[in-house]
Amino acid sequence: MKRLAASFLIFLLCILDAVAQIDSVKLAQLDARLGQYFSLLEQEPASVKNEECDALISAAGDSSLRQTIALKIYDHYRNSKLMGDEAVAVHLTDTWFAPGKVEMRSDSELFEAKMFAEFNRRSLIGCEAPVVMLSTQYGEAIPVPVVRQDQKEDSEPVEGKGYSVLYFYDTDCAKCKLETPVLCSLLEDKEYPLTFYAIYVGTNEERWKQWRDSDFKIETEETEIIHLWDPDNSADLQFAYGVVQTPKMFVVDPEGIIVGRELDTDSLEQLLDVLLDDGEYDYGSEASRALFEKIFATYEGRVASSDVSEVAGMLKSRTLDMGDTLAFKQLEGDLLYFLATKREEGYREGTADFIHEYVLDSPDIWNTENDSLMVVGMAEMLDGLLSKTPVGSTIPKMRIKGWNRFRKEGGYLFFHAEGCPICEEEMKIADSLGVKYFSVNMDSLERKSMRKTQKLLDTFDLSALPLVLEIDKGGIVKRRYTSLVDRLLFLDEKE
Repeated sequence: MKRLAASFLIFLLCILDAVAQIDSVKLAQLDARLGQYFSLLEQEPASVKNEECDALISAAGDSSLRQTIALKIYDHYRNSKLMGDEAVAVHLTDTWFAPGKVEMRSDSELFEAKMFAEFNRRSLIGCEAPVVMLSTQYGEAIPVPVVRQDQKEDSEPVEGKGYSVLYFYDTDCAKCKLETPVLCSLLEDKEYPLTFYAIYVGTNEERWKQWRDSDFKIETEETEIIHLWDPDNSADLQFAYGVVQTPKMFVVDPEGIIVGRELDTDSLEQLLDVLLDDGEYDYGSEASRALFEKIFATYEGRVASSDVSEVAGMLKSRTLDMGDTLAFKQLEGDLLYFLATKREEGYREGTADFIHEYVLDSPDIWNTENDSLMVVGMAEMLDGLLSKTPVGSTIPKMRIKGWNRFRKEGGYLFFHAEGCPICEEEMKIADSLGVKYFSVNMDSLERKSMRKTQKLLDTFDLSALPLVLEIDKGGIVKRRYTSLVDRLLFLDEKE
């Protein structure tokens, strides 16, 4: 996925080069491209988003353009509703705005960005949850959250229930008054086996007591409810958890790592259903990849697209056809993730048919939110790549020296990158075999013309290089994802 994002960066740079003078039309184009870029990165972790955004900002040579790009990226991630995106906004502040590499729109906005970073950096997804001392209604001070003692070697034995929820609220908060009854209903209905810390951020002890006795009265056996407050503000919840407004809700795993933040009741339910679901399945595991490597190793010679269909059909016959939908989804999902890592012709062409027959054309089977996120989304991404210039289509005319002549005569079309050893090996084999080929150095073309580069990205699956296609006379695609190295090995095996 990261390689695909890097390719899309080239796609954006064609606009960056064009926007020498920023006007409303070009800004609209830039907004549209950035929207596609953000969508492409949506499922990536914050670390990948940070790296890609840094690369994009760095690519803008003009200072005013760099500022425009950086601010648009910052605004997107600062205001994003996607959990975890605020980490990118913090990174951008620390890397670009606070050091003065890129100017904010005003001093007041820079101050706000710095404060946002300071109030949130300790409670980002993946951070170890800050442990704060809070008081119970009985005056007892306790550490929150409590981490299971078997996860901390040097800690004293304590009781813990695994996952924890931290809910910060105020009795005078209008949103809290709306959120709390819905939250209480969820906890009573679902009976989650966790510790729920209801943390009052105000100082009115009598009002807090009334709230506990009426507004926050929950009857549940599995969920442990602990009421807490910080009357003298000694815990400094603003810096620990960024509690500058309420309600605010976090989920902490048994190891003390924050796995959910900025949650409302609906998103809390979705997250807990996944985290606490014993049937949760992790597609594309090392074990599943090893299994499919063994299965496809049984096919002699190179894997053909029909072999992919055969394996998928075999899995279906032993699961779905026998009434086991769950096993079918797990195995076919694993196969999808396995195929996504393969670049050989047989695997790639087989994937094109597989994703439609077994995933995209079966919405009644892949019908959960997790299915949409983990399987259907992956299939749609692959389908977008594999639909580019399929076998039987005609490659377009291009204003690249020698391209249109090659298009008429046919041969092998090479897309390669500088310093790529596999690319170099492919062209060496082409020379040794004496076959006719036309090579396109994508790095060189990018430096010369982003417009032409973009046209190629729109036309061919250049998510990984080299890409080798066999072109018939008239520019018709005869084969794609082929390899002359494999062809030479095949000739050697026949001899």
